[in-house]
Amino acid sequence: MSRSPLKVGVVGAGIGRHHLAGYRALPDDVEVVALCDTNEARLNEIGSMYNVPRYFTDYNELFASGEIEAVSVCLPNSLHAPVSIAALEAGLHVLCEKPLAENLASGQKIATAAAQASGKFMICFNRRYRLDVQWMKQALSEGLLGRVYHVKAGWIRETGIPGWGGWFLNKDIAGGGPLIDLGVHILDAVMWLLDYPAPLTVTGATQANFGPHSAKTWQASPTPPPYTVEDSATAYIRLSGDVTLNLETSWASHARPGMDDFFITLMGTEGTLELYVANYATENTLTLYTEVAGKPVVTRPAVKVSRSDHEYAIAEFVKCIKEDTPPTASVEQGLTIMQMIEAIYQSAAVGREVVLT
Repeated sequence: MSRSPLKVGVVGAGIGRHHLAGYRALPDDVEVVALCDTNEARLNEIGSMYNVPRYFTDYNELFASGEIEAVSVCLPNSLHAPVSIAALEAGLHVLCEKPLAENLASGQKIATAAAQASGKFMICFNRRYRLDVQWMKQALSEGLLGRVYHVKAGWIRETGIPGWGGWFLNKDIAGGGPLIDLGVHILDAVMWLLDYPAPLTVTGATQANFGPHSAKTWQASPTPPPYTVEDSATAYIRLSGDVTLNLETSWASHARPGMDDFFITLMGTEGTLELYVANYATENTLTLYTEVAGKPVVTRPAVKVSRSDHEYAIAEFVKCIKEDTPPTASVEQGLTIMQMIEAIYQSAAVGREVVLT
């Protein structure tokens, strides 16, 4: 295990600030050397906030500098592939923000590059590292639920259509709307909890009821960009092992004011375990339903999330590099999630079930 601090850089100062905070939480293991962003005002602002010594506006110059060993790629989805591949070809370890890419084809290019690279590649599926989700995994491994046969999961916002520069609303750049933005987190967490079973069939539907009218938007603009993605998506997915999954995601809906909630309910033959996180709550998120002596029992596990899930994910990335172990959020898992997301969009477009296996 390497004892010297890992020299890291961050490309993208938007969501990248969460990565900077995560690395800053590991002062004995990490040295943040550089920040890269094409927006010089934001570069200077965020760089100063986190005391980053070196600034770059060209990621190729950063990768060629020899100053870093690892990099976080925190850019719009369509840039994940070219920037991650460039980093891997430069011999760097890569932590790429979710989703793997804007579509499956771009994700496969990353997978090919990762297979040929000396550096490690990990996806920032940060929600799975929350302590409450980790507790769910332990409960499953101990057989508390018996055989899980059905899952209900989703992420619902009342007002939450992004307005950051407009790229979230552009299908060519983002790949989609809340399904690929929020649903990707939920799909990964569910699949990870279930040991990544094979997806068999997908039926999906998407709608855009608010975004085209500039309704329920964060940071609304007087001249909003074209809206080419969905603002809600639902899916019914059959998984191997005789498991079914109902998924729903939305950026906008008529719901509790300010609602920004995600949930996973695992229904098993011996019990049901529910995660419900209202507005990023850090405690009182878990409920276990079972029976004792023929009577219903409700248990509220006392699990508290003590830090941000980005911090947990980044700590895992650094650990994998330091201990030379395979990344736990692998490119192969990222490809599976992209396959599922693409199938949901395909099913919505053709109006029928899509068979994957």
